[in-house]
Amino acid sequence: MADIQETLSSISKKFLELYRSKVVSQWKGIHGSSDDDRRFNSLIQHNGFANQIFGLYKSLCFRYENDSWYSIVLDTLNLDLIYANIDKAIMNNNASDIEYQDYLVKELLRYFKNDFFSWCNKPKCVKCGNDDQMECIGTDRANSEEAKFQCGNVEVFRCNSTGDITRFPRYNDPVKLLQTRTGRCGEWCNVFTLILKSFGLDARYIWNKEDHVWCEFYSPNLRRWVHLDSCEQSFDEPHIYSNNWNKKMSYVFAFSNDIVVDVSSRYILKNNLPRTDISEADLNFLMVYLTRMLRKELTDDQLYTLDCRDEQERLEWQKTPTSNHKATTTLEGTQGRESGSTAWKQQRGEDGS
Repeated sequence: MADIQETLSSISKKFLELYRSKVVSQWKGIHGSSDDDRRFNSLIQHNGFANQIFGLYKSLCFRYENDSWYSIVLDTLNLDLIYANIDKAIMNNNASDIEYQDYLVKELLRYFKNDFFSWCNKPKCVKCGNDDQMECIGTDRANSEEAKFQCGNVEVFRCNSTGDITRFPRYNDPVKLLQTRTGRCGEWCNVFTLILKSFGLDARYIWNKEDHVWCEFYSPNLRRWVHLDSCEQSFDEPHIYSNNWNKKMSYVFAFSNDIVVDVSSRYILKNNLPRTDISEADLNFLMVYLTRMLRKELTDDQLYTLDCRDEQERLEWQKTPTSNHKATTTLEGTQGRESGSTAWKQQRGEDGS
């Protein structure tokens, strides 16, 4: 019996080695494919949506890989408070070591929303300091100072009480946003993604074509990617957009330093909008091509580990659909989006109606 078990174990190891070798060779064997390069270049030249995805790749896959930024984040946050709350939660729940990252992320969500960042429906008047009389009168280009911090556009407001003009620059530089500490979902996700990375977590930026963004992190405890929305202080509730907000969506993509992937199946559980901006075959090709570009310098061990993670995620999407998830409210309140003014949520179709 022992001989049989030893033989089976040896065969199993050989099969695993062969499989690992095949996986690694598939990743390494594709570089320099002229046909793929021509197809990619043609796509981004002739399809506007493909070119938009490529632009997101060039920004979001590399923006957060900055050690000096991590140091700034850790110097800025109240680490004593964060770690004290984590230790308390772990002790109260008798949590194991492998659950530590989950508790860390939950505390970062709480701290970020309640103690650090603020939501901005309208900026406060530069003169009277209030926002109740502020009216948006248009947008403007970034001035020379605002442009230093990747400012895409500036919303211009007039105070109907004092007549003064206040500018609300929409900064994309997450370090600048550590100073301003205010914004809407774009600013929230931008800074929170950097915070996750600063704590050494595997994190990725989630982009939705219908104008919302959030994050995911890979949980060693749960062994899967976990949805995070810092605006809602939401942990592992991918159904909230379709069910809570009743949001209509078409495309949802994940961007990180080692993958670009279509994660629409995780989030679009109902209210599906048409996906006609690019063929599904071309979209899949583009996702794989960009991911291969990100992984071209990785070691064999890294390639194999990431491929196993990819396969696990693909299997997750093939399981029973999660559309039977009931709408939930992470924070106290009614069904629908928690962050943002009522009028703004209604305009975006995110109020649950």
